[in-house]
Amino acid sequence: MSHFIRAILGSFIYAGLLVLIPGFTQAQSEGDRQQKAVIDSVLIEGNKKTRTRLVLRELQFKAGDSILIQDTAAILEFNRLRLMNLGMFSSSEISAIPANTSGHIKVMIKVVENWFIYPVPLFELADRNFNVWWKEQKRSLRRVNYGIDCNHINLTGNADGLKLKAQFGYSNKYELAYKRPNINKNQTLGLNTSVSYSRQHELAITTKANKLEFRRNREVWQIEQYLAFSTLSWRPGLFTTQAFSLEFRRNKIADSVAQFFNPDFFLRGRTIQRHLNLIYNYTADYRDNRPYPWKGWLMTGELRQNGILPTDDLHLFRAFFEYVQFMPLRKGVSLEAGVKARTSLPRKKPPYFNNQGLGYGGTFVRGYEYYVVDGFDFGILKTAFHIRFFNRTFNFPKWMPLAFRKIPLQLLFSVNNDIGYVNDPYYSAGNPLANKLLYGNGFGLDIVAYYNKTARLEYTRNHLGEWGFYVRTSTGF
Repeated sequence: MSHFIRAILGSFIYAGLLVLIPGFTQAQSEGDRQQKAVIDSVLIEGNKKTRTRLVLRELQFKAGDSILIQDTAAILEFNRLRLMNLGMFSSSEISAIPANTSGHIKVMIKVVENWFIYPVPLFELADRNFNVWWKEQKRSLRRVNYGIDCNHINLTGNADGLKLKAQFGYSNKYELAYKRPNINKNQTLGLNTSVSYSRQHELAITTKANKLEFRRNREVWQIEQYLAFSTLSWRPGLFTTQAFSLEFRRNKIADSVAQFFNPDFFLRGRTIQRHLNLIYNYTADYRDNRPYPWKGWLMTGELRQNGILPTDDLHLFRAFFEYVQFMPLRKGVSLEAGVKARTSLPRKKPPYFNNQGLGYGGTFVRGYEYYVVDGFDFGILKTAFHIRFFNRTFNFPKWMPLAFRKIPLQLLFSVNNDIGYVNDPYYSAGNPLANKLLYGNGFGLDIVAYYNKTARLEYTRNHLGEWGFYVRTSTGF
């Protein structure tokens, strides 16, 4: 019980800091009023392919605007990070120089473009995370996907991405996708479209003791999945985006799965599940650095209706909400605190395939990486302190490609505390983590390299008293 009390108190203390500290900082800043500088022009160098109008679109200021002189450094740094968030540049510099007229400045932007074409060999794990593959699947190379994943992240200079993927091994997958954030003159509308087909000989057919149980047959494809979607996004300003998506899914499982192993997989012994979906997403993103935020906040809300036609095999409505705050407390120390929640309607038994809760993708409670907790609804409170103790940029010789001559590296110590809960009224028998409060706390080492490449090494204890070492990586693609 003492661990539970510490987890609750720790989370509320962290969250309370979010309320107290902003008010203090705001009270200080509002008391100062100083001179303003007028921006005469904004000049950009180094964007050989990336369109100038795309760069200007991401800035908080434009020629003719006025900014407080005392805030100039902070504003330029925030906008430098906004340019890095595009993923188009390996480095960027923004500086202000005096103009010919007193009280006026020129803003100089220098960028170094990334390599835009990445035809890289594909080698990835088929399991939910690295820890499951390493420990429970005993590092089996049979559970590895390989192939070719070709990405062009700036096809026409408009930050538009083209993806071609051919994957083999544990599961086969073929994918074609195109994304462009600005299809109109005002750069407010974006388009994202994708089609894919995947299949595999092994399938998680049920959950027991909060572990996935697999069925494998090398002679028969256990599941085949078709997915096609198109998304129209609207971003009238810099920080908020609304997106409307139309999605079609067709999933087919082997007869033996539906008839013998789990008739509830699609419910009532079905082997095929088809449905047309409508999704609305709202995102407000005020983070300074998306791969590893230090300051700002993110809010996301999503409404998803699976099955909009009477003939669809699935009719399930889901509402999702996430809010995360990032706050620097002092030099080299930042606090992260966030909540994430989902609920579902109607309140009747869903197919097992559509009952995923925690433990899939990026939705988890630290310390439970070896488990899944399926369910209708869930909620998570996550908090972490980040303490930076190493921050250096390594310079390499001129014979290196320009995009790789400077590689920044950060090392950070983290203290983590998570609480979560999953409501599972239909499949909780034999899964003791459902319908119980989950909490995990521990510490870790975070590595941030080349701006958007991250690795998190964490040592965490859960409410079962289990300590574990967990690894999570992100390559930034």
